[in-house]
Amino acid sequence: MAFIDIEKSIAAGRPARLYLFELDSVSWAFTSADRLIRFGARDYHPAALTDDGIRLTGEASADTLTLTVPADLAPALRFAGHPPASEMFLTIRDTHYGLPDAPENALVVWIGTVVSIRWTRPGTAEMVCENLSASMARPALRLNYERNCPHALFDTDCRTGRAAWRIDAEVTDVVDGLRVKLSTCNPDVSYAGGYIEWFSSDGTANRRAIEAQNGVDFDLLSGTQGIAAGLRVALYPGCDGSRATCNGIFGNLDNYGGFAHMPGESPFENNQFF
Repeated sequence: MAFIDIEKSIAAGRPARLYLFELDSVSWAFTSADRLIRFGARDYHPAALTDDGIRLTGEASADTLTLTVPADLAPALRFAGHPPASEMFLTIRDTHYGLPDAPENALVVWIGTVVSIRWTRPGTAEMVCENLSASMARPALRLNYERNCPHALFDTDCRTGRAAWRIDAEVTDVVDGLRVKLSTCNPDVSYAGGYIEWFSSDGTANRRAIEAQNGVDFDLLSGTQGIAAGLRVALYPGCDGSRATCNGIFGNLDNYGGFAHMPGESPFENNQFF
């Protein structure tokens, strides 16, 4: 029988739900069934996963999907201490056990991202997920009329090449839970607001934002979990958004997004001479 025929039947169904988590080049596949299911040349392993139901109301808050999973589930552990640097995507399919491995026998019922995780009680975690339509409906940032540049360094509006400012360095010491020492850096730029980046053995990216710098000492946001002496990292500078930094350090004044010559008076202050 085909999937649609089983769905229409009275008692022939053996329903199972397939969960595929993807982070960069790494993926994990699980099923709510009590045995392994093979689909799309991938093994979906049995796990104690449950969700609170798929809703498509059009309201982002109402459509949030919550997965209850074991606390030691591999995708959940990626959020322990520090969330992943990249988005973790989740694809859910509905199928019936025993159906042939074919696309029409495991229909996609939900696609979205894992946005956060809650450690509710010992041995259990709740993964809060948001569907793709909710993320597309989220209001975007607005450009403001301001003196400082609103662009993020290295983005498509800034147009500064990221690779040209990369410095390869080695962690020489982890001072405490927030500070690391690196072997080298570019003394001509400020790294406050920048970040360090490295890749795990499985190919997933890790990043830590730099809060402050003193020579080769760097204070990191979100701590030093996963960082040890000897780790090779890529170091990228920050930008304070000022015209002087844009021109003097990066030589990128043509793409500066601020309005350096804004008047000092505001039209909303009831100044008749504005």
